[in-house]
Amino acid sequence: MATLDPKLIALIRDALRRPVDPEKLGQTNPELNAALAPVVLAAAKRWYRLEVDGVERVPDGPALVVGNHESGMTFLEALGWGATCVLDRPQEQWHSLAHDGIVGLPALGRLLVQIGALRADPDVADAALASGAKLAVFPGGNLEAFRAWHRRDEVDFGGRTGFVKVAIRNGVPIVPVVFHGGHNGVFILREGRRFVRWTHLDRLLRVDTWPLMIGLPFGIWFGPMFHLPLPVKVRVRWLDPIPTAHLGRAAADDPEVLRRVHDEVLAKMQSAKLELAAGR
Repeated sequence: MATLDPKLIALIRDALRRPVDPEKLGQTNPELNAALAPVVLAAAKRWYRLEVDGVERVPDGPALVVGNHESGMTFLEALGWGATCVLDRPQEQWHSLAHDGIVGLPALGRLLVQIGALRADPDVADAALASGAKLAVFPGGNLEAFRAWHRRDEVDFGGRTGFVKVAIRNGVPIVPVVFHGGHNGVFILREGRRFVRWTHLDRLLRVDTWPLMIGLPFGIWFGPMFHLPLPVKVRVRWLDPIPTAHLGRAAADDPEVLRRVHDEVLAKMQSAKLELAAGR
């Protein structure tokens, strides 16, 4: 297993201190990415026994990578998968959209921006795709990240079609990627959607859920917090790209087209998710 060498420690220390703007491109640190990716992947393989297949399906050039959101705020398996992206396709530029609450963290947020994270915003997404990057988005966001235990094998975008609009507007393919297993590492008893509406946290914090959870290290708690994931088995599968360029830019404003493409993406991801679940 890769270990932290003095050079990597120095790179991380510098990244934690360096000011960043999560809405601007050009802040990725290639040297940090190259040094950190093997360590992150080794850790993910040790803890999660991470398996990623189907990378040969990833097309060249800009694309919108659409994934399902697992494991609450502690979506560490996504970092392991991201490391495979950097190592398997080093010639590509990789970015991922993240919630304000993540990229805005004092130290961790700075580090994430320098390994490719960007603030979740349509204009930021357009700029990343225009630059030729692969851009990963997780449309389910907080809603899907904190779905209840009994729904752990579901893919839930909450009906959101914004990601389809972004792909069509930029004429890039949608490349689905399905995560399975990470949501077994914490037990979400209740999603707390009513609580969010009653307290207006949906407007104040841009969240859809306020979960009641059981896990490490706190035992039982109420609200979205980081947790220590159990060492569960995690599988990730790339699916075939779904082209959008043939639809034309005007289709980005057609609700019927947006819904149709959304449903196609969701159906393919749900089918793959159930296949992975059956194999666990």
